[in-house]
Formats: sequence, C-alpha cells, structure tokens
Amino acid sequence: MPPAYYPAGADSAMKLPNFLEDPELNRLRAQMGAKDLGTFRLSVNPYRFTVSELEQLIVDGIDVRYLDEVRALPDGTLCYKDRRVLLFTRDAARAAVPGPADALPPYHFSNCAVVRDLREQASFVRHAVSAREDGQFQVNFVQGTLIKRTLTALPACPCCLIDLAFDASPGSFVVPRFFEKYRRNLAVENQEAGGDTGRFPKL
Repeated sequence: MPPAYYPAGADSAMKLPNFLEDPELNRLRAQMGAKDLGTFRLSVNPYRFTVSELEQLIVDGIDVRYLDEVRALPDGTLCYKDRRVLLFTRDAARAAVPGPADALPPYHFSNCAVVRDLREQASFVRHAVSAREDGQFQVNFVQGTLIKRTLTALPACPCCLIDLAFDASPGSFVVPRFFEKYRRNLAVENQEAGGDTGRFPKL
C-alpha cells in the first residue's frame, strides 16, 4: 500500500515521508537494477534564456553592460545568449525644444560597420537588445535630470540594410521581414554559434 500523506496542521509544517524507506519504491528500484541512488543537481545555463528573460526581451528589452555580450553570427546577424536580437540605444537626450539634433539613433540587426565602431569605442552610452517585431523600443528620453521611458518607433540602420542585402529604405523596412529570413531561436537546432534556426516560440 502506498504511504499516506496527511495535511499539516495550522501550527505545523508539512512533513514528507522518507522515500528511501518506501518498500514499493525500493522493490521497483531493485527490479530496475538501480543499485546506486545517484545525485541530482539543478543548474542554469547562463547562455540560455529563462522564461522571465524571454518575456523581458520581447517587452522592455534587456540592457547589456558590454557590447561584447552581443555576438556576431557567421551570417552577420547579432545574437544575445541563444536568440537573434535587435540592438538599440537605450538612452536618448531630448532638448526642451526638440530639433534636428534630437533625431533618434537607429536600431541594428547586423554586425555592421557602425556596430563594429561602437565595439571599439570607449563609450558610456547604454545599449539594449530586443526581439519585438513591431519596430517599437523602450527608450529612456533624458532631459536634464528627468528620465521618461517611452515605447518609441526607431528607424532601421542603413548600414545593416546594405550588409544583409535588404532592398528597403530605413523608413519602410519592417522588423518581421528580418525575422522571417533570420529566425530567432538559435537553440531549436542546437546552433547557438550561428546558422539558420527555428522560429522563436510565442509566449
């Protein structure tokens, strides 16, 4: 007969039985020839996204401390951990009276010349990665000491369009075209290092 489990009282903690002493489980283990109990260790792969990180990637984006964290794949696209991503500037200065100088920096989807220059420069500009498909990015608009995070449309990088041979202008290019050609999930086919891959799962 299997062991009975009783709910804990209001003033007591739940107490589980010692499964190592359960005769049914020990009989089953003997039939399987499993003499050693073995060990179990839960580990997290730092190069794979957790569920919460995936949600953040497609909602707010994830800040990257160093651009070296964003790797260039053999096909020229960018990846962070096990996903292809879009790279954008998180903070944007905004004058009291906006003018031409307030033009928003474009987002990148290839390891273009601009991105390579950014990697070489010592800069305090904060960058983030995203996997949104609507061309909207969570940008911090900075005006003096005031910071306001706003979901904002950014233009595509012209250099990225040229590098990946997309026949479109920065203003007319749409992100779904990129993810249709270059799929997001690098882990589906166990190709974290690059190559064509399976679709990014919907959350």
